[in-house]
Amino acid sequence: MKYLFIILLLTFMTTTNAQVEKYCRYNDGDNHYGKVIGEVIYELNKAPWEGGTETGKSVNLADVKILAPSEPATIIGLGKSYSESWVGKVIPKGVRWFVKPPTAAAADGDDIVLPPSLDEVKVEPELVIVIGKKTKNADEKEAEQAIFGYTIGNDIVGLVDSYHKLQGDPLDTPESILATGLKACDGFQPFGPFIYTGIDWKNRNVVLDGAYEDSEETIHHEQNTKTFLYTPAKIVSDISKVLTLSPGDIISTGTIESFPVHSGAVVKVTIEGMGQLINKITSSN
Repeated sequence: MKYLFIILLLTFMTTTNAQVEKYCRYNDGDNHYGKVIGEVIYELNKAPWEGGTETGKSVNLADVKILAPSEPATIIGLGKSYSESWVGKVIPKGVRWFVKPPTAAAADGDDIVLPPSLDEVKVEPELVIVIGKKTKNADEKEAEQAIFGYTIGNDIVGLVDSYHKLQGDPLDTPESILATGLKACDGFQPFGPFIYTGIDWKNRNVVLDGAYEDSEETIHHEQNTKTFLYTPAKIVSDISKVLTLSPGDIISTGTIESFPVHSGAVVKVTIEGMGQLINKITSSN
């Protein structure tokens, strides 16, 4: 009986691990989607959420440029999605979110270039949902089925005071929409490098580390998805009742705290079991 239990346990563990798969998008002269096993990418004939199958070609990860793992038509960001943001306040029943343009997408390793209108931004480490099929007016069960997988993201926003300073406006100028607009800059939503399917989003440590090459200034922050206010299915369902989500679209699920950085910062977001997303903040000057 003891040995039967061990065999069943090992079988369960093997089956569970086998469900987790890893995908990327890369360039080896042309752009491709691929399935990643170890240090090898197996080329797919189309996106995995479109039923892409292996072509028989493969390349080593180290020999190609890894791109953002999808080409989102719509990028969604969430605000105040962790319980820590609502201490002593009434928690809303629905998610709070905003839209970024597809031009905000960037890949692991890309430099995030500050536009001339900004000299300081805030960075936010976040778990990212990747949509796998067209979704509109979905209930939570349908929304769960529409989630292809998860990846790592850094939701970047320009500081309002930085914008005002460079425009020559008073720093205390009242604002209603500028803060959201400063999330829409080119490259302000790096995500990747890989999409994971079959992975459990619950109870994952999300870590932000930042450092400068020319100073001792550092940033370190940790949060855990166990304090999410809303499940990913709830998030996708709520958003789908306002706009249509398409395959490859992404939803950056929010953070507890954001951190100001300026040109020269190397920012690393790590999510337990999902690797790292690393980008450098640079100046356009």
